Amino acid sequence: MPGRPSGPERGAPPRILDPILSAWEAADRRRRGIRPLRDEGILGIERTRHRGPAIELRGGTILRPGDPVGEIHLRNDRVRELEQRAGVAAAFREARADMRALAAAEAPLPAAGRLAACHGAGIVARFAAREGWEVRPRRRTAWQHVEDWYFRWLLVRWSPAGRERLRHGRGPLRSVDAWLTAGELSRRYGDGGASD
Repeated sequence: MPGRPSGPERGAPPRILDPILSAWEAADRRRRGIRPLRDEGILGIERTRHRGPAIELRGGTILRPGDPVGEIHLRNDRVRELEQRAGVAAAFREARADMRALAAAEAPLPAAGRLAACHGAGIVARFAAREGWEVRPRRRTAWQHVEDWYFRWLLVRWSPAGRERLRHGRGPLRSVDAWLTAGELSRRYGDGGASD
């Protein structure tokens, strides 16, 4: 299509690498200890610590090295099944329910035991942008280019459209960071927060 980037900006790894990358995906999820937020949900969480430099998030929250962070991951098999059966809107509803479950789990914890922020990275950030997460471009490094290549493979692997999915949207398929502070998690998804 004219005007749509091609080649490395939108390309995914060749199909011959699918078995290797599939094994890597499964092993990486186990290594990270990603757990579903709800049994029937589409989001998982990896509890970790912020490893980068201190950053200031919306509202003045400063995230410092070592602060507890919830890395949010898609449960890609569940997303694909749900989108095929009920559409994107249903996937968004499930993601909101997952975030409400996380807010409910965090609320009774002592302040020292709560997440300072939630973080997600990916090349598709529709949910995060619609839900008011702070979406930021990533610094372009060699590692980010490798991650983008892997994210494009995930998109092809799990999208019902397969490789055709790479033709959708505008601009290059580059990953972004999405952040949601603990305060925003509580405000948006705690009691009285976001609803379906």
